[in-house]
This record gives sequence, structure tokens and C-alpha cells, in this order.
Amino acid sequence: MSLDIIQEYKNVLFPKDIVSMFADIVEQDKVMLNVFSYITQKSQGEGKDFNGVTVNDISKEVKIERPVKIVKGKQVHFENQVTYIHRQAAGRIVDKLLTMSLLSCKPLTPYKYYFITKRGIQIMHEIIERQGKLGDEKNG
Repeated sequence: MSLDIIQEYKNVLFPKDIVSMFADIVEQDKVMLNVFSYITQKSQGEGKDFNGVTVNDISKEVKIERPVKIVKGKQVHFENQVTYIHRQAAGRIVDKLLTMSLLSCKPLTPYKYYFITKRGIQIMHEIIERQGKLGDEKNG
């Protein structure tokens, strides 16, 4: 995705139905939700000092449940374990979020730094609102 296009439309917000659609897409993919939440938390936590997140940062910080190869003698099987996300998987997810225009990117050789966009914040607010309603239903 061209950085010129991202810059041109960086202040455009999504209408309510598009926010709901993208929130559904992100929520259904637990790994994408974990990566998106991590980037959002980093940007909110560091405020104006936020310099962006690299794919390496994501692969060192975000844990997911995935099948891990277990070798016992000559037998090989897979068990689901909570472990760090692979760098390649993190890169693919960041690319998807970038294409959805929920992230923007600032390339500084040799890295690309990713930031949440205003549209990304819209989606995260919707997801948080939904999770709050789910919590209320479980408690009520």
C-alpha cells in the first residue's frame, strides 16, 4: 500500500457500519486481535513519546496459542502452547492491518515503524465497547 495514499486519507474516519465490520474481522482472528491490541497499548501507553512498533517488537512481546512440534524419540506430534508469535506471522498480520488502513507506517532503514491510525482507534474503541458489554452480560 502506498504511503502517499495513507497520508492523503489519514484524517478520514469510518462510518459506523464499516467500524462494526472491521471490528468483526479483527475480533474473529485472535492472533490479529492480540497484535492490534499490543500496538494500540504501546501507542496509548507511551503517548507523545511513541516512536512506533517494529515487527521484531511484536515477535518479542506478543504471545499466542499455536501448535508446537514435540519430539519424543521417533514420535512427533503437535501440542497447542502459548508462545511468542513467529516474525513472519507478525509481518503478515501487520500487512493486513496496514491494508485495512488501521495502521500507518514510517520506513526508517532498515526498519518500518508502525502506528495506529484514527480509523484504527475507532475499531479498537468498538472492540473495547463490545467486550465491556459482554462482561456486563456475564456479570448480570
